[in-house]
Amino acid sequence: MLGTIVHYAIDLALVSALLAGIRRTSGLTIKAATNHPNGDESYLIKYLKFGEKSFDFIIGVMTTFPNYFVRTPPPNSRD
Repeated sequence: MLGTIVHYAIDLALVSALLAGIRRTSGLTIKAATNHPNGDESYLIKYLKFGEKSFDFIIGVMTTFPNYFVRTPPPNSRD
């Protein structure tokens, strides 16, 4: 039971980081995340913010190992 909960939590964290990466590279995001009429943050917005923080953390860790990870220019999509 505990293993299943941990597994789902890790899967949710990976999906939120993936969505953060998609938003940063393409500008696409979930439409419901841009509309919050009452000013309160929904769970979806909190989830996406968690993905942003996770993505930033992953990038920070990767930059501390320059022997393994290097920055390259983004590929040209027209080729």
